[in-house]
Amino acid sequence: MIRSGTSYDVIVIGGGASGMFAAGRAAEGGARVLLLERNDRLGRKLAITGKGRCNLTNTDETTAFIESFGKNGKFLYRAFTEFSNDDLVAFFDARGVATTEERGGRIFPSSGGSSGVVKALAAYMKEHAVSVRLYARVREIAIDRASGAVAGVRMANDGSLIPAPKVILATGGLSYPATGSTGDGYSMAAALGHTIVPPRPALVPLETIERFPKELQGLSLENVRVTAFAGGKKIASEFGDMLFTHFGVSGPIILRVSGAVVEQHERKARIELSIDLKPALDEAKLEARLVREFAASGAKALRTVMKGLLPRALIPVFVETSGIPGDRKCSQITSVERKKLADLFKDFRLTVKRPRPIAEAVVTRGGIDLREIDPRTMESKKVKGLFFCGEIIDVDGTTGGYNLQAAFSTAHLAAR
Repeated sequence: MIRSGTSYDVIVIGGGASGMFAAGRAAEGGARVLLLERNDRLGRKLAITGKGRCNLTNTDETTAFIESFGKNGKFLYRAFTEFSNDDLVAFFDARGVATTEERGGRIFPSSGGSSGVVKALAAYMKEHAVSVRLYARVREIAIDRASGAVAGVRMANDGSLIPAPKVILATGGLSYPATGSTGDGYSMAAALGHTIVPPRPALVPLETIERFPKELQGLSLENVRVTAFAGGKKIASEFGDMLFTHFGVSGPIILRVSGAVVEQHERKARIELSIDLKPALDEAKLEARLVREFAASGAKALRTVMKGLLPRALIPVFVETSGIPGDRKCSQITSVERKKLADLFKDFRLTVKRPRPIAEAVVTRGGIDLREIDPRTMESKKVKGLFFCGEIIDVDGTTGGYNLQAAFSTAHLAAR
């Protein structure tokens, strides 16, 4: 039985970025709000985002934000126009969190850390009298049998019902489950008839078949271009920085191509990564440079001359891959071998074994089917009084602050 009476107007499930903001926003509008968080503290995932630096948003225009989310980006048009990147920066600035713009239009807290962001959101909720319960795990969202609308939530520990006519589900995806993103929200929504687009990793590092990345662990390549091929067909290409790891490759541009890689990996395609180590030079200019370098270093060994062209740690792997002995004198290198080196600079290949697990992904792809959510309000089209925000819905953008902005923007709509 559902108890009569209502203790709260709104219950928010999940104390991450979108949950805290939604709770504060709803309370600011006059609602009596309860936020339920299963962890021992709020904002655990927010605290580690951007490697602890918290890339809040980006300076891009709204159209660029929408494009960064691919085919599902149009769903976020209302959210981004109702609560923009400028609005988000102003919100935190008003609460003592100054921000700084970095390369690529990325916006970070000027303090260099995420703690101020979490504290500002907690203070925002306290200011508007949001009730917060920690160690509070929800078993299910209760529905009034007569109306079919939300009636409250039932707790997992004792089965008690907390009444409320509106619930905002902000439990996140499956990325970084140690922070509480364990997919509970998917099962709650599915139990109410919602379709769940299968969750899979987005913005995720990639494992390679080649073992030499382990030898290069920690080496960062700056201003290179990575192009991903599936079955010989180009599927994605990005320019910027990447990183070698003990399992393969990571870094900003690897994360940005990973979405396309994940999709093709699910189709069992053979996937290769082509690294252009000298994207500023076309083939003719690169070969001309090699001609000059070798002519000026006739008696020097190939591996020695490579020090002016490549990071030191990469030279042994590059030379071995070329098949040209590293001790070969530059004056002895043939035009065919020089062309081979030039080609390798422009097309240094790695083979993808598989994406890393979803637990290591920056964000989750998949979630609540967008066709079942009103993009103007974030309310369920199936259950009156049920709202969604943040990573639980089926939208995921590229790196650069876009996903966190989407969390705040969808929370704003849901709370309003």
